[in-house]
Amino acid sequence: MARMMVRVLSTALAGAALTAAAVPAANAAANAAGPRGSGKGLDAKVQERADKLVADGVPGVIVLTRRGGRVAHVTAGVADKATGAPMDARLLFRVASVTKTFTSTVVLQLAAEHRLSLDDTVEKWLPGLVRANGNDGSRITVRQLLAQTSGLNDYTPDPRVMSDPSRTWEPAELIAIATEKPPLYAPGTSWNYSNTNYILAGLIIEKATGHPVGTEFQRRIFTPLHLRHTYYPTTDPGFPGPYVHGYYADYGDVSTQISPSSARTSGGIVSTVDDVARFHRALFTGRLLPAKQMREMRTVQPVNDDGVVEDYGLGAARITFSCGYGWGHDGGFPGYRTWTYTSADGRRQAIITYNESKFEYDKTFRADLAKAAETAFCG
Repeated sequence: MARMMVRVLSTALAGAALTAAAVPAANAAANAAGPRGSGKGLDAKVQERADKLVADGVPGVIVLTRRGGRVAHVTAGVADKATGAPMDARLLFRVASVTKTFTSTVVLQLAAEHRLSLDDTVEKWLPGLVRANGNDGSRITVRQLLAQTSGLNDYTPDPRVMSDPSRTWEPAELIAIATEKPPLYAPGTSWNYSNTNYILAGLIIEKATGHPVGTEFQRRIFTPLHLRHTYYPTTDPGFPGPYVHGYYADYGDVSTQISPSSARTSGGIVSTVDDVARFHRALFTGRLLPAKQMREMRTVQPVNDDGVVEDYGLGAARITFSCGYGWGHDGGFPGYRTWTYTSADGRRQAIITYNESKFEYDKTFRADLAKAAETAFCG
């Protein structure tokens, strides 16, 4: 999905420059965490790939792999440059736009419960919120929000969002920034990656349920799946437990400098690699959504996002590897980058996460990341 994080952050320490994007098969990678692999076979191959990413310059890497019932964790480098503490698979990190898959899942559950329809308009649920400069919520459907086909601009590149990283942003303020510009196209006629869509989806969840989104995440996903290390902060930039420190070039350690209020349901979740893998495995093997809603999520269109060509559905992407498709979403938040891939039968998984933002467009790093993803998912 749209890879504008580094461009945005290069202007200032982007308080709200949360953007996440899916990567093509050649550049895909998956999250993983755990002690350094010392075994033979796959673990040793993944360890070599993780070590190469650290050699390229990222402080630390976690890679989780699954093959059937076997889950392994490989780590390389450090979680904290100041103390030299080694990377550890149990540590918390910001999953960024991987959050979008959680948000889409809740919306699709509500559709299955007939509490909303994917064909409902934004105007029906949020009257008057999207109605400026040619933006018209009465023409945008819930499905178009999830599919990134609304035509709404992304709010994250706006200088006001970047200027004060610690500021608390209300969702309506972010929507207002996005709708200051005319839409990019008529709803449903094209595609662009926009965090604005998922801020609106979160507001619709709250209107449809009468509860805060965090309550619905907890009730519908975190608790049933026993995701004991997954959290949805909205304003607190801290972590509720030991965490991976995230770095961005000369800004240094930005781990707790940026309010998650600029991300929310587009990218605010904090988790661990094991919890992320558990969620994706449950989702893509049909444990969280009925068949009809799974078909909706998996109805994809080929997209070109910042030069990356892939298939995007409703809050999930399909990426082609040598051994088949991987389903998931990637995420980028200042200091954090995560890639997630799960096969449709749940027997293969790869999750890769690392803690430096400056390599987004580094060709050598991206080539090594592609190799790491292929090895972790297929090797």
